[in-house]
Amino acid sequence: MPIPRRSLLRALLAAPVALAPSLAQARKFSPPDRTARWAALGALDQLPPDLRAAFTPGDDDRPIPRPGPQDWLAEHGEPGQTFAQFVGQRHNRPTESRRKLSFLPIGALTGSEWPALAVVGDFAARYLQIPVERLDPTTMAALEARGRDRGDYYQYDTRTILSGMKRRVPADAYALVAVTTADLYPAPGWNFVFGYASFDERVGVYSFARFDPAFYGQTRGPGVRAKILRRCLGLLVHEVGHMYGLYHCVHFHCIMNGCNHLDESDRAPLHLCPVCRRKLQYAIAFDPAVRERQLAEFFRAHDMADDAARSERLLAAIVAAAPAP
Repeated sequence: MPIPRRSLLRALLAAPVALAPSLAQARKFSPPDRTARWAALGALDQLPPDLRAAFTPGDDDRPIPRPGPQDWLAEHGEPGQTFAQFVGQRHNRPTESRRKLSFLPIGALTGSEWPALAVVGDFAARYLQIPVERLDPTTMAALEARGRDRGDYYQYDTRTILSGMKRRVPADAYALVAVTTADLYPAPGWNFVFGYASFDERVGVYSFARFDPAFYGQTRGPGVRAKILRRCLGLLVHEVGHMYGLYHCVHFHCIMNGCNHLDESDRAPLHLCPVCRRKLQYAIAFDPAVRERQLAEFFRAHDMADDAARSERLLAAIVAAAPAP
């Protein structure tokens, strides 16, 4: 099922064992070659030197891997989205009066394994280059969310959550993102999703629940907090990327790639590829050098050395290309 342009978008991860029947047909996917990847990026020659450097593929920008049997692109046909298509689709964009991102906690996010929302919000502000605010927590009952009993746990229907969120979008917010440790599903034929977002209605919800090994009855080993943090940050920026109009990426290995399971998600980078980075910069009009510098600072502060080094390499390329003052 192709991603709809102007309706609710099923975003990110779903369990391969319970895919909706129309999506359960395996499809062959061949990663695009270099020519196709550059065509998706679009011409850069008319851009200022620093922007050209920000979007020119480098050694860190690897092609999207060929999917394994259970991976997203083995089971989902994705049309992809070039930069030119993104511009032509005229998605919602922030304005001076509606630019910030609002966080809405649903229920209590307690326990040492969960990242502090202040940390998640700080990352979002650096990644998206917009102000981030946290609203007072609410409950599933207050949102009139419906769900189903799965025996060992209870799940909530994302469609009913988003319905309750629509009336809560602040007037000065570009988008409202809810976070929860409750498990989610998008429709009766699905096992679960990690997140669900809407292009037009500027609301999205995502769950930390399945990022904790304890959800599956596994022991929390060394480094579990760092692993959960990385998973939460990746899901956040993937979901919000959808809310800015970015489709699943089929060009490079990118945080906007679709994922079917945690192993595939854990393999994905936290970074946007050049095509998706150009889309986001077009939507938000941020300074790429400022963004990469702030991201590198965040990654260093949270012992994410490889991610910090990647941002620092891109920052160095942007600074080197910028004209002298």
